[in-house]
This record gives sequence, C-alpha cells and structure tokens, in this order.
Amino acid sequence: MQLAHHHGTGTWVRAADAELVHRARTAVQHIVERSSTTAQVNDLALRAAEQSDTSGGWYPPSLTHGQAGSALLHLYAARAGLGDLEAAFDHIREAIRSTQVEPLEHYGLFAGTSGLALALADVTRDEPRFRSSLDRLHEQLADQVLAAPPHRIERAVSDLDYDLITGAAGALVHLSSVSDPSDRVADATAALVDYLVWLAQPAKSNATPHRWLITPEFYPPVGDYHAKYPHGYLNLGMSHGVPGVAAALAAAWEAGHRRPGHLEAIQSLTRWVRDQAGSDAHGPVWGDGTPVDEHGRESAAECGHDRMAWCYGTAGVAAALLAVASATADEELHAAAITAFDGVLARAEHIRPLSPTLCHGHSGLVVLALEFAPWSESARDRLPDLVRQLLEHHDPGRPLGFADVEEPGKPVDDPGLLTGATGVALTLLAAIGDQRPHWFRAFLAR
Repeated sequence: MQLAHHHGTGTWVRAADAELVHRARTAVQHIVERSSTTAQVNDLALRAAEQSDTSGGWYPPSLTHGQAGSALLHLYAARAGLGDLEAAFDHIREAIRSTQVEPLEHYGLFAGTSGLALALADVTRDEPRFRSSLDRLHEQLADQVLAAPPHRIERAVSDLDYDLITGAAGALVHLSSVSDPSDRVADATAALVDYLVWLAQPAKSNATPHRWLITPEFYPPVGDYHAKYPHGYLNLGMSHGVPGVAAALAAAWEAGHRRPGHLEAIQSLTRWVRDQAGSDAHGPVWGDGTPVDEHGRESAAECGHDRMAWCYGTAGVAAALLAVASATADEELHAAAITAFDGVLARAEHIRPLSPTLCHGHSGLVVLALEFAPWSESARDRLPDLVRQLLEHHDPGRPLGFADVEEPGKPVDDPGLLTGATGVALTLLAAIGDQRPHWFRAFLAR
C-alpha cells in the first residue's frame, strides 16, 4: 500500500503491489489497443447491442455509453504511459462532431451535454487548443438549463428531473467544477441549485411526504416498481435518488455557488437519508427506496441485503454522506460515512458483485474503496484484495478482456464507461495511479 499525492483533504492511496500493478497495466493495455479507433468501438458497441437485452445504446457524445468516455480512457492511459494522447483527441473530436448529426438536446451528466463537457474539460488539461470548444459547450449547456429548467410540480416528479445520471444534480456537479464561470454559466448553476433547494423544501400537496416523491405514473418503464411500490416511493440510490441530490448541492456549496436555503436543503436531505438506514451485524444498511402507503405515509424500507454497488445500496449512500461531510466540514457525518463504508467492506468479504463494471459491479466497489482509503483503515487494507478480485474477472479471450455480466451466464462485451470495459480500465488506472482522477466527480460528486 502506498500513500501518494495530497488531494484536498486526505491523502490519495493507491495499490502499489508490483505484481498487481503489472497485471493491471497488462489488462488496461489490452483494452486500450482494442478501442483506439472509432471503427473499433463502433464494432464493439454493435456486438454488445446484439448480446444484451438492456444495453442503453451507443451514443458517441455520451460520457458513459459513447466516445466521450473512450476519450477519457485513452487520456488516462496516455498519462500512465500506456497509450497515445492522439487517440484521446480523436475520440473527443468524434464525440463532438457526432453532435452535428444527432444534437445533444439534454444537459444530463451521463448521456448529455454536461457529460461531454466533463470529458472535454479533462482533455483540455492536456491540449489547451480545445479551450474554445469547451467554452462554447459550456455556454450551450447553460442555455439548455436556462431554456428548460426542471419543472416545480409536486407529485409530477421523475428521477430524470433531479438525479445524478440525467437530471439537475448531475449537471450541477459538472457546472460546479467550472473555474471562472461566465455569467451565463453562473446563472445556470444557480437555477439548478434553486430547483434542488425547492425539491428539499416541505411539500404542500396532500399525501405528499416530500417533494421528491415519485408516484406510479412516473415510474421508469423497467423493473418491478409497481409491484414493490404500489402507492409511490422515495428513491435512496446514489444514482437516481436523494443521496446524489445532497452530494450535488454539497458540491455547489463547496465551489461557492451558495443560494438562499441551500445549507438547510443539504442538511434536511442528509438527515432524511440517514433516517432511512436499517442495520445488520456490520452497521447501517440502505435499501433501494422508501415506499409510501395510500395516505402518503412513509413505510419502513426493505433492507434484506446490501446491494454491493455504486448505484444503489449502502456504498453509494456512504459516498454521498462523505461528499456532504467534506463540503460542510461536518466531522460527525464524516465519521458516520466511514463507519457505513467499513460495513460494506465487511459484507463484501462474503458477497461479491457478479459483474466487473462500475455501475453495479466490482469496479464501483474499487472506486469507493479508493475514495474512502485516505480515512478508512479498512479501505486501505482491503484495496489490494479488491483490485485482485477485479482482475480475476479478466478473460484474455474476450474482445476487451472484461465483459459486463447482466445475469449469470450472459456476458456482454460492452465498450462503455458505466457498464463496460472502459470503466474497468479507468478504475484499474485509478487504483495504481498517484492521484485522484477528475472523472470520479461524475460518480462521487466531488
């Protein structure tokens, strides 16, 4: 285990075991070589679509399912001496160029304008000639937010309105990172904060426990939401729920974009999230959501087992609490976040994610262990094992070495960042690198 560069509060910790570093670099090299051109990733995306029942579709400007993500892989690989910066530049140019064919009409972080901007901002650190493109993209992003701010209608809220993946929280996380924002960008940032502050304030309509209540007519068209939550529910995932909102508001607060009611909103959301925890032998456990009954009263959430994932479950919630604690200098909350994540690591000794990927798999656990390692002895101790377990998923016979496993026996050779090999490679580079990568912001809001 090795302590490396100081980053913010806490010292970055990486896995420094020589054999592990060699294996990680070999696995990353495989992915880099197989995904260096647009033609290669297009072929892989087509293959993944044929293998998968649920694949979100390849969209070049997307951070998580497109070439904006591929650009980040080649950028970080080049920084680690494993790739070519020109490949990163080619991918980001293709991502931008493709918006002329299929314009980016939404500001979301994972597949919209703010995600492309996050990737382009990182590339611009190595190639300042992209600066004018980045400035234009930020103005476009601000225009999109200000032209269509999220609607403020109780009982007509969808997770797409507010969440980290598609909604206001994700766009706010990126906009909060823009140094020296233009007036237009600052106005857009303020509009997103104001919406999320509104979301956190007490509901006025009957049978509505909170404004972020999602009623059955606004459920996603997947999964068993109607069976689990016949009368509505309050989402508890980092990806689609209130933990991500609290973390995004904290990011804006820390960056100095402070609005009326802002700190109270962070505190009330955080308090509510903490109140939803169940517990087991290892500590607090968060389920996927809190159901409401026909009168709008909250019922106890089902916490049968922990998800062992970034998207839903205790690990992601702990990361959100850490982000809030760091932004607000709340030492008690900071300690509570670490305790919660230490519990996740204890459970992870017995339960392993099925897939190696970021969203709901093993890479997500490694990213979270890296995030907590500066403060958690358990995370520092477990990090080499978690990286080793991730590398056990590597199959040199597969096109990218790592396949997403949606269900047992159904591997998908996904080239994307969220549910594919690009995300695994970026995670491995982070685990053996000497500083915290900027792309963590998309998942951890800091």
